[in-house]
Amino acid sequence: MSTSRDEPLHGKAVEEVRAAYEMADRMRTVDLAAVNRVGPPTQRYRAQYELVREFLGRAGAMLDLAGRLGLIDADEDAEIRRSVAPELTQWLEDEDKRLAAEA
Repeated sequence: MSTSRDEPLHGKAVEEVRAAYEMADRMRTVDLAAVNRVGPPTQRYRAQYELVREFLGRAGAMLDLAGRLGLIDADEDAEIRRSVAPELTQWLEDEDKRLAAEA
């Protein structure tokens, strides 16, 4: 960890990135029909999996940006990625298998 890092900003970056991953996890149980009612038909989700993947992508982009800006170091990055809810990771693996079997 760098001593020249702005610690309040670092703390906020870690907090926001973790919150983004938690939000992605919560997307597994959100009412998909309610989400789809808000947007135009071309931007509707066909499955919960798509919504979760989109939010995971956003969380990953936030983490990558925080790393590039020097707000989160490589060790913290790895720890955050490992700490993604194990249930979410298992759910995604199960969904990958289910979708592969349907294809």
